[in-house]
Amino acid sequence: MTQPSDPAFDRPLPTPYPDSQPVSAGPREGAPLAPYGGGAMAARTSPRRVGVRRSAWGVWWLSALTFGIYYLVWYYKINAELRAFAPEAVEVSPGKAVLAQLLPIFAWVSLAHTSTRLNNAHRAINSPVRVSGGVAILGTFWFNSQTRYLQRRLNSLWDAQDTLSAGVRY
Repeated sequence: MTQPSDPAFDRPLPTPYPDSQPVSAGPREGAPLAPYGGGAMAARTSPRRVGVRRSAWGVWWLSALTFGIYYLVWYYKINAELRAFAPEAVEVSPGKAVLAQLLPIFAWVSLAHTSTRLNNAHRAINSPVRVSGGVAILGTFWFNSQTRYLQRRLNSLWDAQDTLSAGVRY
């Protein structure tokens, strides 16, 4: 038994962003597309969201409950997201950043560098939010609150990304 066809449903769907052009990956070949990495024009041409909005307290609790395993996974993910967000402004190897977290002095240096990367990502979209590497380092001495501090700043970056993409006509 065949179903009747409706001409309204048989036609192809229009593309949602007909005038969009792909964004170049930047200096690294094969790097993922970054919505705001290339400046204002990149924001207009790529509607894809890069980062994940996470609960700052959720990251902190999961890190504590898993004895730091989730912290290493989270740290890898945020560095990878920052690299994908603004490849021209953020140069990082997420694996090396995680390895640095396993050594005491290098962990603080890596936190300071991650704060700088986050600042560069905020600066790439002209966001007024700034991140202090010193506060992130001091957070390691106060119940590992660097996770909450950095995740809140990341969430503000993703919120700014959503605000920019909502205000841009495609």
